Amino acid sequence: MPGKEYSIHELGTCRMGDNPRTSVLNKWNQSHDIKDLFVVDGSSFVTSGRGQPTMTIQALAFRAAEHVGAMAKRGDL
Repeated sequence: MPGKEYSIHELGTCRMGDNPRTSVLNKWNQSHDIKDLFVVDGSSFVTSGRGQPTMTIQALAFRAAEHVGAMAKRGDL
């Protein structure tokens, strides 16, 4: 419809935190419940900023990938 703005909710569905009772992901974007599941999209963000989140999502993905590599080398994954 002309003149109307639409938005979709892509953020905040997988809150990041230390407590598995109040959050879905740990600080590495790793699921508390499923140890081999890493969520590296905008769902760990509590809210959106003014700009595009692409660079932050990429940084979180690289950080999670490095953590996955370290876990694999140790045999923890």
